[in-house]
Amino acid sequence: MDCAKGRAVADLYDELMVEIFSRVPVKDLRRCTCVCKSWRNLITDPLYRKKLPQTLEGFFHGVVGGPLSYGQFTSLSGSGVGERVTPVDPSFSFITAMLPGVERMVLLDSCNGLLLFGCTREDKFGYIVTNPATKELMTVPASSGSCPPPPPFEWGIDVGERYAHTFLMINPAVSSHFHLVQIWENTAEEEVETVHSYSSETKAWSDRSSKWGRGEEGGEWELWGESVIGFKCGWALVDGLLHFLAFDLQKQDYVIIAVDGEGETCRIIGWHGKDVVAIVFIGQSQDHLHCICVNAELDQGSQVRFTRMSIWVLEDYDTQAWILKHNVSSLQFFELLSHPVEDFHIVAIHPDHNSFILVQHWNQKFVSYNMDTQELRGLCTLEKGYVVVITPYIPCFLESSVLATKH
Repeated sequence: MDCAKGRAVADLYDELMVEIFSRVPVKDLRRCTCVCKSWRNLITDPLYRKKLPQTLEGFFHGVVGGPLSYGQFTSLSGSGVGERVTPVDPSFSFITAMLPGVERMVLLDSCNGLLLFGCTREDKFGYIVTNPATKELMTVPASSGSCPPPPPFEWGIDVGERYAHTFLMINPAVSSHFHLVQIWENTAEEEVETVHSYSSETKAWSDRSSKWGRGEEGGEWELWGESVIGFKCGWALVDGLLHFLAFDLQKQDYVIIAVDGEGETCRIIGWHGKDVVAIVFIGQSQDHLHCICVNAELDQGSQVRFTRMSIWVLEDYDTQAWILKHNVSSLQFFELLSHPVEDFHIVAIHPDHNSFILVQHWNQKFVSYNMDTQELRGLCTLEKGYVVVITPYIPCFLESSVLATKH
């Protein structure tokens, strides 16, 4: 009996500690593994990991000629807690097994463990939202019969074409439901035509056309001004709002647009120069909005080359005060100086570390830069013909009632 009581007390202690660990940020959770052996064993136990917060595990990417925007996975060694999570099968064979008739599938976005695919199935375009860690999924129809294809479906978009960019939003700590926010853009007019939103709770799309008329007085477009959206410059989910970058053509300055899950503009964050030429990426790290910026100059061959890089953080939303977090010296990135700006592409800011990840196109290197140690670390060399659809992945091991329906 005493042994049974002792075991029961030990089990209760384990459950209480796991419940506490589940509320600890990932960065601090890693430190907890060094406190004592019993804590390390609890944190690394596969039975408990589904309750614990996860961090950036790696990236899905692909090559032209194969699956267009997925098919390979690059892991960030040391990014996990304790025993590193085995990456899911990057071919996503479980999706095609559950959904017979899928002809083409392109990875469009990811957010907190869920992935968004665009696909054609039985000659109809639609979407798949899935959690590869639990192999659950949900199909979503196109927003309308006239919905243009997303950019990855039609590489080399000509001037005059229309396309739809779809963002995936979910915060598992708040709700198991997700939202899709879709922006239709006309590249000829450099304008947003309309915004559509999808809720997994209502299982329906909402058309916000009446709110987004460019020429209509009081329309949401007027809040932005005449702007070009930086779809290739990252995005961030902060305080439950989707943040993305836009360039105000009239003011010749950057603004960051924040919208909710219904696609409604809730906040416009100014930038006001900050003595930088361009914002090349925005993202979320340690619960704050970050911007990566560059200064550049024209060389003798009229190519734009990088001269300085800086990382800024929005510490206060009310005052919109941007704080300089880090400057990257030319010595640290000396090799970039010999290449045009378009020869590198930032793909992510680490959500829990002071680091960011980029691709060097001239040598196909996937590298990370640590702001604390000021060191570049090579992750891998990408295959020839790779495409710059490199999607970050943070595992989520909790099963979802929203995605529970098996197809």
